[in-house]
Amino acid sequence: MKFTPMRMLSILALCSCLSAELMAQSAPTPVLQENLSPVMVTDQSTGESLSEMNPASGGRILGIGQTGPLHSYLQPSLRAAETLDSNPLMLSSSDNSYRGFTLLGGSLIWAQNLGRESEFQYSGAVRYDTKAELQGYSQFSNSHAAAFSKIMRFRRIRLLIDDEAQYSQGSNFGAAGMEGLGLLGNQASQLNSWATLQLSSSSLRPDILPGQSILTGDIGRITNTAMVEMDSQLSGRSTVTMAASYGLLHFESSQLVNTQQAAFIAGYNRSLTKNNSLAMEGSFARFTFQGSGNTIDTEYFTALYARQLSGRTSFEIGIGPQVTQLNAGGESTQYVGWQGRATLQHRMRNANLSGQAARGISNGAGVLGGSVTTSGSASLGVRVSQNYNFSMTYGISRSELLGASQAYKTQFAGATINRAVGRYASLYLSYDSQYQATQSTCTGPACTYTGLRNVFGLGLAWTPRPIGVD
Repeated sequence: MKFTPMRMLSILALCSCLSAELMAQSAPTPVLQENLSPVMVTDQSTGESLSEMNPASGGRILGIGQTGPLHSYLQPSLRAAETLDSNPLMLSSSDNSYRGFTLLGGSLIWAQNLGRESEFQYSGAVRYDTKAELQGYSQFSNSHAAAFSKIMRFRRIRLLIDDEAQYSQGSNFGAAGMEGLGLLGNQASQLNSWATLQLSSSSLRPDILPGQSILTGDIGRITNTAMVEMDSQLSGRSTVTMAASYGLLHFESSQLVNTQQAAFIAGYNRSLTKNNSLAMEGSFARFTFQGSGNTIDTEYFTALYARQLSGRTSFEIGIGPQVTQLNAGGESTQYVGWQGRATLQHRMRNANLSGQAARGISNGAGVLGGSVTTSGSASLGVRVSQNYNFSMTYGISRSELLGASQAYKTQFAGATINRAVGRYASLYLSYDSQYQATQSTCTGPACTYTGLRNVFGLGLAWTPRPIGVD
């Protein structure tokens, strides 16, 4: 069968309809902590990656670029596992006794080149489990993410259009994987696969995306962020950037607060050497909380240092003051603090390492009416030998209510080791952990979701060679 973009779109629409029908026929779904990173490919005719062009003060993470032939492709995966879960609902009232389940899951990555420097990416996963005997659980859960990007060039000016959307049943922070299925949807452990070599090393900055740093159970949510950026090269060493973004976080439950956020960024980049640069950046952002009518306006200035070795390493770090005004109940309160961010991406022959950290004002993840959020995460994928791959991830976050002492502290960790048993199959052992606690009297909708959860999985994965798409 010949795969074309229109045929792929038809298949995707059919899968989405079937998933929605299964969800509609079932009870509330279990907590799904899935962090799906969209895949990115570039036009083979350009000879360069979109990620390699990102300035430090732009709306995207710096990136390390791509090398070698690039293609449009599909990457499916199927898994089956036996699982032990100590706290499936992530409840503070859990007795932490382990329960066993049989899980089946599948994922699909689709990267489509739409023309010169124009791309579409999709990543999705579905899980079926046998825990129907536990009241309040559904046997089906799923998560989907899609992104579109386009670059247009006018002499010394580059115009970037980017849109990223996601649906998930549960917060996408704390996503050590689709629990018990060994980082389902994450191809980082397959370091020798065609698909992995084309995974994008860039994405939108964390402060542009709607924050989800608090675990809120299995409540479905939709996020979408659109950004337009213009980069103007003044000289061989100087670049001016301007970007505008709009994002939303919408929940399928009235328990959590829907939010919208808009931002404008302007910056100046100066190359010191081929691999090192400095940047200055100013930004304004507004958060709007639906229902209450409250808003938060924040302005900040950041001084940045960036280092990039094409195809190998990128590192950037920035810090600066932040002034915030909370408009609630007809009154305005001003806060003065600081914000910062840092990212690291490093590619070795048999390993990929990435990490990021950020501090600043966020939307409060639907729980808090604005918060000061400090978070960090890191992931590592290693090809230990020809038959063994290892992946691990860790993250931590602290979200403190703006102007008050109430705070949520969240941690997650995950590790998977794979043993190849054939050309496309592998056995794996996985471990996932989630933990959330509050540091004061909790009165919000996420108060129930505190405590520790441990999940162990032993399973079989089948990941065929990526399928080329016209």
